[in-house]
Amino acid sequence: MNQESWEYFSNRDKFHGFRYTFENGRTQAYWEFLHGGGGAVMVRKKRTARRFFLGVLVLLLVILGAAVWFVSPAQSLDMQYRSIDFKDKLLTMLEKREPRMTLSTEELGQLSKKNMVEYLHSHDLGVEVTGAEFIMNGTRMTANINGQWGLIPFGASLGFQMSVEGSQLQLAHQSTTIRGFPIEASLFQLEPIVISLKDYLPDLVTIRDVKFLSDGLELHFKVDWMAIPSLLK
Repeated sequence: MNQESWEYFSNRDKFHGFRYTFENGRTQAYWEFLHGGGGAVMVRKKRTARRFFLGVLVLLLVILGAAVWFVSPAQSLDMQYRSIDFKDKLLTMLEKREPRMTLSTEELGQLSKKNMVEYLHSHDLGVEVTGAEFIMNGTRMTANINGQWGLIPFGASLGFQMSVEGSQLQLAHQSTTIRGFPIEASLFQLEPIVISLKDYLPDLVTIRDVKFLSDGLELHFKVDWMAIPSLLK
């Protein structure tokens, strides 16, 4: 015997309507007449879109935070430097009657820092350098610097190759890294930093030769020994 029935239904997705069922022993079929389902589908789509955009925003914030941490300074540095007492070194040279003078790696680091401060006054790097530390190793000089790019603080290491021309010590910028990651020269490049050693010495002392040592720099002079005592008064 055939059976037919109508049944009202409603589910949690806010679909509601009538279901018509037809059964003839072996076969059962039904039709649903729905009302109100379109609104539920739109709500679900909006919720999915919100979750997607929220997830993208959180991911971008995480990436930005990681990038800021990556470039942030690893140590506290400033731009203060110590002056080198060349007068005391000249007195020692006069006492020993040896026309040579040695500058330690630490003293050369202080001279390099002083000249970088002067360099920054006349060059626009596109960033603000807030601290520096120079470390000499043979003919290589490494400058660990802290800086500010807009609101973002950063730390970087600059590699210099040192050379001598007459009485000038030149630091040629060769590389820049942030936590070991190389920065292209097209993005950040300094002109050579020049240290005029003659500026720290009296006119009657002439630099004849400069030698790089494992622990500093050795200056050899042409000296008028009779004139030096009057210069030191």
